[in-house]
Amino acid sequence: MKRFIMLLAIFAIVATACSNVSKDEFSRAQDETSKALSKINNKLDQLATSPAPADPTGPTGTTGATGSTGATGVSGPSGSTGSVSSGNGQFTPSGSVGTPVSTNNVGSWQVQEMKNLSKNPIVVDWINRLKDPAPRLWPTYPNVDNPKVGFSKHNGLEFGQDIAPFCEQDSRCDFIVPAREYRLITGDYKFLDLSCQGGKERKGCLLMIINVSDESYTWRDQVADNGYTVMGRYWNGDVLEQGVWGLVSHASANMLNLPTSAHPGESLNFGSNGTNAGANCGNPAGCNTVDATVVVAAGSGILAVLHTVVHA
Repeated sequence: MKRFIMLLAIFAIVATACSNVSKDEFSRAQDETSKALSKINNKLDQLATSPAPADPTGPTGTTGATGSTGATGVSGPSGSTGSVSSGNGQFTPSGSVGTPVSTNNVGSWQVQEMKNLSKNPIVVDWINRLKDPAPRLWPTYPNVDNPKVGFSKHNGLEFGQDIAPFCEQDSRCDFIVPAREYRLITGDYKFLDLSCQGGKERKGCLLMIINVSDESYTWRDQVADNGYTVMGRYWNGDVLEQGVWGLVSHASANMLNLPTSAHPGESLNFGSNGTNAGANCGNPAGCNTVDATVVVAAGSGILAVLHTVVHA
C-alpha cells in the first residue's frame, strides 16, 4: 500500500513538472518532488507504527463459546445485557412474570392471577374449569379424539412444529409464541423469574406458554437446557382448559414413562416394560414426577401463572 501511494505521488508531481520544458523549472520540480516524497514517507511511517482504533462492535465482553462474559458483561450477539453465573456458562434471564393480585387453587392447580386477568373474562372462565392432570387417561396428544375422556380434537391443540434438542447452543434462546398459539417446553428451564431444575430426584420440568392475544410475541434470551419444544395453534379458546388438560396430561405421561402412543395404535412408550423415549430426567425409566407450569399471556403481558405437580 505504501509503495502504491508513493508511485501515485511520483506520477502526479512528475507529470506536472514535465508539462514545462524550461530546464530551470524542471530542476525545481525535481527538488519539490524529493521534498514531497520525503513528507509522504514520514507520514506513512507514522501510520504504520500507530495502534489501530478500538472496534466498538468487537468481541470484548460478548459471550463466548463457554458462555463466560468479558469485561463489559454483554450477554451475546444481540447486545442485550444480562447476568451469567461465573464458570458454568448459565445465563439468567431478566424480567418477571409480575406480582399476582390474588392466589387461589382450582383442584391441584395453584393459580396466580395478575392484574389484567379480570379484563379477559373468557380466560377467567376456562381457568376456573381447569381439571387435574390425568396422565393415565391421555395416551395420545390432544390433536386427536380421546374416547377415554370424551374429548374432541376440535377443542384441542395442533401439533405444529417440534424441535429436539431445543436451545442447545448455550442453553439461551428466544421463546417465540405466535398469536393464538402455544409453546410447550420440557427440560430444565428459566423463563423470566420462573425456573425448574430436575436434579437427582428425577423431577421432570414442563412449561407451557399460551398467547391468547391477536399479536405474536418473542420472549428474548430465555433458557432451556437441552430441552424439547412443540409449537402450534389452539382450536377453541372458549374451552382452552380442555387443550391444557390434554397437553399437560399427555406430555407428563411420556415423561413418566406411562404407556403412550405417537398416533392411535402406534406405541411410543411401553410403560415399565420399555425404555422411555428420550430418557426423560436422564433415566431409561423416565421421571418420578413432573413439575408443570402454564403461563397464560396476552402478547407481552402475563395474565396468569398456573402450577401443579403431576404424579403417575
